[in-house]
Amino acid sequence: MKGAALLAALAALCGVFLAATSGVLISRAALRPEVFLSLGVLATAVRALGLGRAGLRYAERLRGHAAALRLGEGLRLGLFDRFAASGRTLTTERSGDLLARAGEGVDARQFRPLRVTLPLVAFAAAVLVWSGWLLTLDAGLAGLAAVPLLLAALGVLALRGPAARAARQDMALTQEHGTLLLDTLAAGGEGAALRRPQLAALAAAQERAALTLARLGLAVALGQGVAFALALVGTLWRGAALVGAGGLSGPLLAAAVLGTAAAFDALSGLAAVPGAQARADLATEQDAQTLAAPPAAPAAPRPLPAGPLTVELRGVTLRRGGRAVLDGAALTLYPGERVALTGESGGGKTTLLRLIARDLDPDGGAVLASGTDLRDLDPAAWRGALSLHEQHAPVLDGTLRENLRLGAPAATEARLRALLDDLGLAHLPLDGWVGEGGTRLSGGERARVSLARALLRPSHLLLLDEPTAHLDPDTEAQVLAVLEREAAGRTLLLVTHRPAPLALAERVLELRGGQLWPLHRLTPAPPPPAQLGFQTEPSASRPESP
Repeated sequence: MKGAALLAALAALCGVFLAATSGVLISRAALRPEVFLSLGVLATAVRALGLGRAGLRYAERLRGHAAALRLGEGLRLGLFDRFAASGRTLTTERSGDLLARAGEGVDARQFRPLRVTLPLVAFAAAVLVWSGWLLTLDAGLAGLAAVPLLLAALGVLALRGPAARAARQDMALTQEHGTLLLDTLAAGGEGAALRRPQLAALAAAQERAALTLARLGLAVALGQGVAFALALVGTLWRGAALVGAGGLSGPLLAAAVLGTAAAFDALSGLAAVPGAQARADLATEQDAQTLAAPPAAPAAPRPLPAGPLTVELRGVTLRRGGRAVLDGAALTLYPGERVALTGESGGGKTTLLRLIARDLDPDGGAVLASGTDLRDLDPAAWRGALSLHEQHAPVLDGTLRENLRLGAPAATEARLRALLDDLGLAHLPLDGWVGEGGTRLSGGERARVSLARALLRPSHLLLLDEPTAHLDPDTEAQVLAVLEREAAGRTLLLVTHRPAPLALAERVLELRGGQLWPLHRLTPAPPPPAQLGFQTEPSASRPESP
């Protein structure tokens, strides 16, 4: 971008001195010199400056936009990588939030050099060089030309606060409108009708913000017009006095007047600087707020413990919305053990899975992997050691094969086909398009595709959230038979409201009141209670759940 800034400064100077040289050429030509060829140098200079301004402006646009596009490419890739590293933490945001942020937010940041840096550099170069040249003619002439220019620039800076607030509000409203519009289109029908008043209110707020920006732009334009008039009048007044006193020639007076007028062209780009800077700052703040939220990777992550992993929740507390979702919860998952977790809807079962996947960090207590706190491990390395099936199974727009190979890129066609057939999806072709978000699949089909992807992933820890939801009893039995086979040798934590999946578990726990309570054990030889990982009663007066 440094090259583009240099080109912008040279282009601005060419524009100023083109006007000045043209003034000298026209004035001298009007005086009808005896040797007309004496104007040849001036005519050549005018041509050179005219072509130079056009060429430099083109080169500046070409180089500046190329640099901005490269910057935008890097910003989008970096944003995607950081969002991907954040795992499912971002699922708490609405569907259009990230789209709006990756659209207008990245645009504001990538074009900040073009809309902020280059106009400032061009203006500074024009004022400094032109004022310096006028200073060689007369200090008063230089002051009368430069002071209005600087006052106009200071006027723009004086409106920076209101302009920045209006621009930030306009950008925030635009992002909110885009997000709500995407949600409305996705909802359709009655849902779209319910959101229509909100869309209308946001559109009205956008209009008010745009009017505020327009009024500020009008104030800047009026201020620049007054400064322009003062500069021309002052230059003419001082220049005429100098000409009358014999201290300045007529052609140089024309050069001073026209060059000063041309210097105001460099001022015109400053009007958009506060708004562009505010939009870029807002986009940067939004990204920082999202990515600063836990879980964050430690500065010096510890390696993943070797061998089979034991997962332990030790006195975990987590508060959401002013209430304790988990309150001193304790659980140990031994290698190869199968545990089912049940409880009321909204009781925190999915939250517990997200803690183990380290999509969340606890407010108190710790989640350990073979004795190592997950907060000390690299989140990406830890997530690579587990498979997660979510209740609202995410399916990407693409083929069925591509979705399945997200779990196991090296899986063979035969393996994919056999697993789908076993899950009752023999009617779905591997090269079939699933649609955006899996819209071409039913709820049960989407769930089984997500489950197949989790089972294909070569990991020792399976976290399954409602794997048989949306299924009829026969299909559920078929899926459970596949789970029994595929979970062999793996540690399994299964969240379910349905009774049938409990048959897979060796232990069944209930999440109630933010704590884990044992319901019953299906294994014939249970270990002593002290070796179990679930929370036991803190006192003899606390009855065991039936």
